Amino acid sequence: MSDDDYVPTGKKVSWAVGNIGGLAIGQASILLLYTYYFLYLGVPLSPLGISLVLLVYGIWDAINEPLIGHISDFTRSKWGRRKPFIAIGLIPLVICSYLIYTPPVNDPLICTIYLIVVLVLYESFVTCCFTLWFSLFPELSLDQNQRLAISRFKEIFGVLGLIIGLAVAPVIAGSFSDPVAGFSLMGLILGIIAALSLLPTLFFIKERQEYQIKKENRMSFIKSIKISLKNKSFICFIMVQFLLQLSYSVVLSGLPLFFEGILGMGATQYGIQMLLIFCVVIPGLYVWIKIAEKRGTRYALFISMVSFSLTFPLIFLVFNATTMLIVLLIAGFGLGGLMIFPTVLLSDVIDEDQLKTNERREGIFNGVSGVIVKSSNAISWLILGIVLTLFGINRQTMSPSTISPMGELGLRILLGVIPVVIILIGLLFLIIYPLHGEKLDEVQLRVREFNKIKV
Repeated sequence: MSDDDYVPTGKKVSWAVGNIGGLAIGQASILLLYTYYFLYLGVPLSPLGISLVLLVYGIWDAINEPLIGHISDFTRSKWGRRKPFIAIGLIPLVICSYLIYTPPVNDPLICTIYLIVVLVLYESFVTCCFTLWFSLFPELSLDQNQRLAISRFKEIFGVLGLIIGLAVAPVIAGSFSDPVAGFSLMGLILGIIAALSLLPTLFFIKERQEYQIKKENRMSFIKSIKISLKNKSFICFIMVQFLLQLSYSVVLSGLPLFFEGILGMGATQYGIQMLLIFCVVIPGLYVWIKIAEKRGTRYALFISMVSFSLTFPLIFLVFNATTMLIVLLIAGFGLGGLMIFPTVLLSDVIDEDQLKTNERREGIFNGVSGVIVKSSNAISWLILGIVLTLFGINRQTMSPSTISPMGELGLRILLGVIPVVIILIGLLFLIIYPLHGEKLDEVQLRVREFNKIKV
């Protein structure tokens, strides 16, 4: 390993701490946004109507993520390619994080317009801040072990972000009798945490000047997308990531409805259960890192996906809070692996792309990758709306005493069948993912030599 590839601990921490804010604000929205609009706030829209609004937000994301990534790829400044966008987006992100939880509920049309506009603005600033923060990861080091070490720090802070987003946020939201007061305060706090977590990156991470793309080498946005989508490694990766994130989002967005409708647990109660999951996730991270170091990242991701997917059919055996906690604890072990390895795989894909294009295009790859993640969130909300509609579930019947047998079956299928099928398809794409073993070693060696010559 060369001196350029070694990353001091302080630099690892300065970048990785941003994952606190990214996961806190993102996971809370996946967990609570649909349930808040449907169950707690009672917006004047049907379950499918709420899903369609969130789908529009996802379509905008499909345009916004790669476009901002592409623009940042070809930005040249003394502050770097990514950091100017991050700095610009911080304060608007805090404001929009508050506004998405304060929609007007008197008129369906006004409510719909408000939600679409605010969600579009919110997502734009999330992209400026966190997609471009994540784009800095591949250039921190080309060494696989250093990347795993950085990823380990990222996921340690990510666990804290998950605790805030999945456990603390519901407790804050459920601490007020008025849902708007609780959820809007939660949104404001999450926005502030997100902004503060990115300050160390702005102040202490220096972007590599040699990675800035020369003006004469700039390619169009459309051409950049086309080249990215011709990369077999990237296609396999984004399909794995899409299906993995889709299954995770279906589970996460459906859990509050299961807690409320079948177990009769409020936001504060299930927030505590979500907190306990991390008693398994944190030690699990160490196990998954060791597996990756011995057998490779692709192998470790495969095993973690299998472990995660086999948990959720047990949801058909859950009838009280205790059995629910047991299922969540088992799922937490597999979740640790899912948190770590996609980051490393995408960095490997970006390295391979540099050998084909002679340029570092983290922005466009992370942008397209971000589209996959965010569109999977929107599609999970659509799946949620379809299941609620097909099984006749509405906000008036969301309690153990009022939910129908058909409604209960629908929620169990939502959590116990649909995610498993999705992950099984994802495993097929991971099997044909080509960038591993000797081929991966060769790519990393050539990229390291290329960047020495370029300097």
